[in-house]
Parts: sequence; C-alpha cells; structure tokens
Amino acid sequence: MPALMDLPLRGLACIAKCAFEPMVTGPVLGLLLYTPEQTWNQALEATSLTQIIDPRNLVRILGFLAAVGVIRKSNAALNAWATNNWQICAGHGWNWSSEIAVVTGGCSGIGRAISEALTLHGIRVAVLDVQDAPEAFKSHDLLTYFRCDISSPAAIAETADRIRDELGHPSILVNNAGITGSHTILKTPSNFLSRVFDTNILSHWRLVQQFVPDMVAKNKGHIVTVASVNSFLTNSANADYVATKTAALAFHEGLTSELKIWYKVPGVKTTIAHPSWVRTPLIEEVISRSGQNPKILDSMLMPEDVAKVIVGQIVSRRGAQLFIPGAAAPISWLKGLPNWVQELVRDAFGKTSAVTSSSMIAS
Repeated sequence: MPALMDLPLRGLACIAKCAFEPMVTGPVLGLLLYTPEQTWNQALEATSLTQIIDPRNLVRILGFLAAVGVIRKSNAALNAWATNNWQICAGHGWNWSSEIAVVTGGCSGIGRAISEALTLHGIRVAVLDVQDAPEAFKSHDLLTYFRCDISSPAAIAETADRIRDELGHPSILVNNAGITGSHTILKTPSNFLSRVFDTNILSHWRLVQQFVPDMVAKNKGHIVTVASVNSFLTNSANADYVATKTAALAFHEGLTSELKIWYKVPGVKTTIAHPSWVRTPLIEEVISRSGQNPKILDSMLMPEDVAKVIVGQIVSRRGAQLFIPGAAAPISWLKGLPNWVQELVRDAFGKTSAVTSSSMIAS
C-alpha cells in the first residue's frame, strides 16, 4: 500500500510546489490578464468549461498564489542572506584538496555519513570517536581516526594537538557527536546527566576554543552544529537530551554573533542543522527494546540523507540554518504560538514518545 500511495503523494507535492512557484503562476496570471475576455470565453465554450471556470475567479486565485510565492521567495532570500553573515557571495579562498575537517562521532550514523561525503570532495577528515573505527576507514587515505572521548576536556586538548601535528589546522569543524537516554527528570542518574551535557554541548565550546582561533586569524572556516528538531520541541522523559539541543541552538547563535561583531570575520561561516528522526544504530536499539513495530524505522531519514544536505551546505561555502527535511521548518514557529497551543503540542508529542521511553526506563 505505501508503494501504491507514493506516486499520488509525489504528484500532489509537485502540484503544491508549482502552485506556490511565482515563475509558474506569474506567467499564467499575465496571460489571463492580457488575453481579451472574448478569446477566453470562446476557448472555454469550445472545451465545455464555461460552467466550471470563471476567468475572474481564476485571476484572483492566481494572483493570491503568485503573491504568496513572491513572499516565500523573498523570505528565503533574506534568510539565506542573514545566515551567511549578511553576505550575498560565497566564501573565498577554499581549496577542497587542501582543507581539513574535524567530525565528532564520525564512526557511525550521521557522523560517518558526513565524514565519507566530505572525502568525495577531496577533503581530509579527522574522525573523533570513542568507538572503534570501521574497517573501511583503515584503507581510506582521506580519513584519519582519533580515539577521543569528547566529554573529557583533557582528551579534547590532547587530540587537538595531535590533529594539528599530524594533519594541520582544520578549516571545518562539525560538532555532531551526541548521546541520549530515556529518563524522567526525577530518575536521571547524576553521572549520565554530566556525561550528556559534556558530550552534547560542552564539547562544542571546547572544540571551538581549540580550532576556531586559527579560522579567525585566516578569516576562513566553517563551524557546523548538528542539533535537532527537538531544539524547538520538548518531549517527556528526554529533557536532558532536549536541553542540550536547545543549548546547541543558543551556542550556534552566540558564536555566529560573536564572529561578526567581536572578531569581524565574515569569512568564517556557521551552519546549524535540525534533523528530524534519523535511522541510526542508537534509534534502532531504542525501537527494538521498546517492542514497537520495527516498520516505523522505514519512515525515518537515513544518515546519508542528512549528510547530503549538510555537506552540500559546506561545499556551497555559505552559512545556513537547515531543517531536514525542509518540511520540518514550521516547527521553529512553535515558541511563538500561544501557551495553550504549545502545551497541547508538547502533551501530544510527549504521549506518543511515552511508550518508547517507559520501556527504556524499565530496562
């Protein structure tokens, strides 16, 4: 059934896209406005559509769609301008074969997909992880594995020195690594609480402090923060993880502002990505242990889907705020809605995640 429904859904999506595309609605509207009414009436009569289509109503509808399309395009252009340090042009001085990227959590999931996608552009990648490196990494000339527990300030400092000595100064930093658990606030273990904040957010400070000074000195670099749609939507029994992702958004915004205002380095770009549910080994384990229908995994994004968007943004040499998929962008409006609407949404979302969370807590 899903396969049968796929084609109609794609068709509807295409129609909706065209309906709000001013390059489509604009010419049609112009044709309607400047074609003599008598010609339209004759054409409608010839096709027996006189009783169905009123040219005047069609003009109003197309005018509305064209106006909405222009507003959407203008808003997208302003967003792209603002998130690229108020610059229209892409950054200068990039030569991918001589660039070095640091990717945390790069041995699995999104991090591995990003690391491998970067190498397709000739970029050397330093992969930081506590997991063992995949076998494929050992024979890959552009991937260098560094065992590093990024929850440890000392480990980050030591590994940063090794990267600079062995590879050189990185120009790209992807803060991707993250851990999660399913604990209610009252039952969150103290040691896990420290670890989730050290790994998911405090490591961002420490890695930026290690690598961004050189980017500032050269006025060239790109810092990518992998957050989540949970940056805007909190659910029950996951407040620790969500708090770190909300903090990651604040971190990104603060770093972006400081690079512009304090250091005046428009060539150092910042990007934040908010993926929706992604099928990673961690999620697969959660679904398996919760006893939920494993088919739910089929509806999730693959790590490669997320990596394609993030790496595409890096090689564009522009900063951005990314929602993956793009249809998830309206979730950022939630905080601006009335409190009663926010509570209804959080309650509904919290209940849907309660089955998984309760199973994880019990185990």
